[in-house]
Amino acid sequence: MYDLHYESQFAVYNDHEEHRSIRVPGEYCLGLFEAGDPPLMQDETACLKSLLFPTSGPSLPEIVKKKDAKTAAIMISDVTRGVPTRKVAAHLVDQLRDAGIPDEKITFFVALGVHRPATDEEMKSFIGEETYGRVLIENHDAFDPEKLIDLGQTSRGTKVKLNKKAYLCDVRITVGKVELHEMAGFSGGRKSILPGIASEETIVFNHRPEMIFHKGTGAGNLEGNPIHEDMLETAKMFGVDFGVNFVVNNAGQPAAIFSGGLEESHMAAVECLQRFCNVILPRKADIFVITPGNPLNCDFYQGVKALFAIQHVLAPESVVLLYGNFPEGINSEDYVAPFHKFPDSFQKARDYAWNNYKIQMDHTLPTADILMQGTKIVVCSDNIPADEISALGMIPHSDLDRAVADAITLSGKEKPAIAFCPHPQRAIIRYA
Repeated sequence: MYDLHYESQFAVYNDHEEHRSIRVPGEYCLGLFEAGDPPLMQDETACLKSLLFPTSGPSLPEIVKKKDAKTAAIMISDVTRGVPTRKVAAHLVDQLRDAGIPDEKITFFVALGVHRPATDEEMKSFIGEETYGRVLIENHDAFDPEKLIDLGQTSRGTKVKLNKKAYLCDVRITVGKVELHEMAGFSGGRKSILPGIASEETIVFNHRPEMIFHKGTGAGNLEGNPIHEDMLETAKMFGVDFGVNFVVNNAGQPAAIFSGGLEESHMAAVECLQRFCNVILPRKADIFVITPGNPLNCDFYQGVKALFAIQHVLAPESVVLLYGNFPEGINSEDYVAPFHKFPDSFQKARDYAWNNYKIQMDHTLPTADILMQGTKIVVCSDNIPADEISALGMIPHSDLDRAVADAITLSGKEKPAIAFCPHPQRAIIRYA
């Protein structure tokens, strides 16, 4: 998807996903740095085998038989997560049906959290045309109290309000993808429940600022991570009978699959992924060129996760060039509201987000932190108006060549060191 080669005196970086190229003097270029690429899963029967012979615990038919189950709920991810759900959707339905649960008693729940609803076409793409129409599929609604059930509180005081219809099903299955997550450590597993099918109130409390900035919170860390632990406790209160966790390669294709118990299948996928996460920069970079890649390039609210992934290697004098298509624009009023309210003060914008917190201000806080330290952020996108980027305290461009030239000028260096880091949110980036 990305490559870097040299032509005479120049380094040429190519993004084959967004069909973009960047050309800079070769002596400026530190190199191309991206997460390791897990090998593509070659066994076409691997998904079915994983369901039949899970990593831990009984198989799905055994679970159905033991519970004498009549209904089933399958929690799946939305378009922002890029989970290859359709690789297992038909197998899950077939196994449930063969075990005695008819198609009309099987419901797929798109675990949106507070994201926008999935379209019919997206739903069809999630589970495949051969499955779509055979079973029920619907979007989770985090805002309608009539569709939620109150299961009490976690040990951290989170009010556990979850999708009532899913909870009332006899068998509950999750399908997700394990990748690094800036707050929960890793995605997948328990995240299908919280935030996936939780109420807005539950999600806000789990994602509140005190949790986001806890010393145990961060990409790649589960031990002592309060957000992860709270999510896991919530998922156990809900009761997940069977989990499916994918690991994907850099092109989003399945590299591995682990099924079975909620925790065991998740941790097996985590251990698999950890071998590919570490990226070492040889020396300090003056300019970072980053892009979130698919699927986070759907909008800017998701896309800024690429920025947060390099926050710990940024300095006050650093320049970041963040580019992406972002066809749905910024796509979050809550994210931008504090910056609009206090256009002349990142500190006041941050304080406002902290004290008037709404769920999608989770990205406002780290954005403000980066800007407050003096790091300059250049944004290149054809689909976000320049004034909307400027209102965030960032520098807008629609032409990538001009954005690169501007970043070089802003660095203040005669020969700035440029690091190309596509989809940095898939890596833990450190200096040597």
